[in-house]
This record gives sequence, C-alpha cells and structure tokens, in this order.
Amino acid sequence: MAELTDIQTIVLPMVVGFVAFLYSSVGHGGATGYLAAAALLGLSAAVARPGALWMNCCVAGIAFWRFQRAGFFDVRIFVPLAVASIPCAWLGSRMHLEGRGYALVLGAALLAAGWFLGWGRREHETSTRRPIGLPIALLAGGGLGFLAGLTGIGGGVFLTPLLIFLNWTPAKVAGGISALFIVVNSIAGLAGLGGKALVWQPMFIGAIVLGIAGALLGTHYGVSRWRTPAFLQALVVVLWIASAKLILTGK
Repeated sequence: MAELTDIQTIVLPMVVGFVAFLYSSVGHGGATGYLAAAALLGLSAAVARPGALWMNCCVAGIAFWRFQRAGFFDVRIFVPLAVASIPCAWLGSRMHLEGRGYALVLGAALLAAGWFLGWGRREHETSTRRPIGLPIALLAGGGLGFLAGLTGIGGGVFLTPLLIFLNWTPAKVAGGISALFIVVNSIAGLAGLGGKALVWQPMFIGAIVLGIAGALLGTHYGVSRWRTPAFLQALVVVLWIASAKLILTGK
C-alpha cells in the first residue's frame, strides 16, 4: 500500500473529525464527506472506500445510539428497508468498481448527495404521517443498499430526505433510522470487500479518535440543541467540488 504524504497524514484526520461532527448531527455516518475529502487529497479508492465504511460504522453507530435513546427511531420503518438493503449492499460491494467507472458513479452520487443535503431535505409542516408503503420501502432499501455497496457510502444521505419527502417520519426520527441503516449497509459492504476491507495506515488512529470525538459532539447538538441546514449547505460546496474533480479527471 502506498505511503501517505505529510499533507494527507495531517489534513485527513482533521477533516474526518469535522465531517463526523456535521454529519452525525443529522444521523449520518459521513461517508460521502470522507470520500469527498479523499478525492480532493488524492487518496486511492482502495484506501478511501473501505476506510469510509469503517468510519461509517463508528460514527453512525454513535449517532444511532444517541438518537434511539432520545426516542428518535421507528423499527417498523427500519426493518423492511434493512431487509432489502443488506444483501444488495453486499452485492454492490462485490462488483469492485474501480478506475474511471468508479469515479463517475461516485461523482454522480456526491453530486446528488450535495443537492439532497443542501436543498432536498425539507420537513412537511403537517404532523399527519403517511403509513409506510411496503413495496416502496423494499425498492428504496434495495436500491440504496446497492448504491452503498458499489460506491462505499452508507446510503443515509439519500434515505433521510426520502423518508421526509414521503412524510413517513419526522426529521429526527428519519435521522435515527438512517443511522442504523448506514451501520448495517456498511457492515455488509465491508463483508463484500473481503480482504480488501483490511486497510491500515498509522494515520488512521488519529482519524478514528477525531471521528469519534466529532460524532459524540455532533450527536449531542443534533439530538437536543440545534437544527443543521446552514452546516449542511456548507458541506454542499465540498461535495460538489469533489464531484467535479472525479467526473472531470476520472480519479
């Protein structure tokens, strides 16, 4: 495995902590942010993809713990989504998409994620919720799971706005559901990668420590303190820059 440069070693852990703080505040693991940072810093997909999945497990796991304890979770909605997503995430990760194809798919995913995070995430004013539609839940779970495994993201960045758009849950309940959805998809994706999931660099210690600290702080504020549209819109700029880099350069 190629050695990381001094800039990568110093900057990446700090970015991971910042991304974990922002994403965890809305129940997300932050894989799109980690992959965006990795793309901007020139890390290879072989390191970035499993690394993002491992960080997803840590950060989204903390987010789920905090949101669930606060009552922001609905198992009835989570189960059909997860049942469809887990095998599809495993299948997507087995495809080992690399090179130009991986760059284009991930670039498109980051582009869409930026829109969802910045402008697509809106909560209905009415308190009346629609009953969950099982066919839609299974289709959405399977599609997002496959995308998660294929690109190395957890799928929560798409699931949260979808749940709100369909008016199935309030925003914070959607965050709790998405957090556990990210965890199970990330585990399935790592299983599908097999030996390729076992990547390590000494720098990862700092990234994990700062990521966990960021998640603990972000979930504290996200659950009980603030709403995050301004912070999410700031992330859109990073996501779209990374998306443009991937699509235009293919790496």
